[in-house]
Amino acid sequence: MSYRIERATLPGGAIDYHVAGMGKPVLYLHAAGGVAISQPMKALAQTHTVYAPVTPGFDGTEMLPGIDSVVTYAAFVGDFAEATLGARFDVIGSSFGSWVAMWLAVLRPDMVDHLILQVPTGFRFDGEGGLPDDPAARMKALYAHPDRITAPPKADAIMAANRQTYEAMAALPAGATVDEALSARLGDIRAVTLILQGTEDPVVPATAGAHLKRHIPVSQRCFVFDAAHAIESDQPDKVSRLWTEFLGRGQGFVLNRGAAA
Repeated sequence: MSYRIERATLPGGAIDYHVAGMGKPVLYLHAAGGVAISQPMKALAQTHTVYAPVTPGFDGTEMLPGIDSVVTYAAFVGDFAEATLGARFDVIGSSFGSWVAMWLAVLRPDMVDHLILQVPTGFRFDGEGGLPDDPAARMKALYAHPDRITAPPKADAIMAANRQTYEAMAALPAGATVDEALSARLGDIRAVTLILQGTEDPVVPATAGAHLKRHIPVSQRCFVFDAAHAIESDQPDKVSRLWTEFLGRGQGFVLNRGAAA
C-alpha cells in the first residue's frame, strides 16, 4: 500500500502527513528518526486509514512557533487529528511517538479509542537505557537484525536535524530522566492500551513498560521476542499481527489464547 504526502493547515501552522488506506482511522506517531514507512504500516493500511504526521522540525520541515515540547506537540497533534481524522480514532506511537501519544491520551481522552505504546520513551528510571552516541553502538541498540531494514536511508543532515529537534522537544528538568508530570497523569488515560517492548531493546528498559502497565488503568504488556528498539523492522510480521489483533479485539485481546483442540 503506497503512502502519499499531504498537508493540513491549522491555526497553529501547517503540518505535513503521510496517509494511506481505507477504513477506521489510525494516527501513527513516529520515532525520533522521523517517519519511516514500515512493513507493518503498509499492512495496516489494507484495513485502516493510517495518518502519520511529520512532527514540525523533522524530516526537513520547519519548526512551528510554540511547539517546543512533547506536551505542546501533543496538543497540536490533537488539533490536527480532530480536523483530519475525526472525533475518535486509534493511536499507535513508536518510541518518541509513544511519549507524544500518552500525552495526547491524557489531554484528549475523548478522542483516543485504542492506544498502542511501542517501545515507549520518557521513563528511564535511575537513568537506565537511552540511545548511545557512538554510531556503531547506536545501530546495535536500534536493530537486532539490520539486514531486515527496508526503509530508505535519510541524509545525514536530515538525521542530525531530527535528533536536534527531538532533544529539544524531549528535554526534561535538569538531571531528570522520567517525565514525572506525565507519570502523575497516567491514570487519566481511558484508552484500552497495549504496551509493546523488544526483548533485546537496551534503549527502553523493561521497568518503563512495567510502570506504564501498573498505572494505565486498562492495559496489557507484550514483549516481542528477538527484537531490539526498532521492533517494526526486526519483527515486522509479529508486530503487524499484534497491531491487527489488538485493534480488532480491544479489551477482548488476549496475549496467549492457547491452541485450538
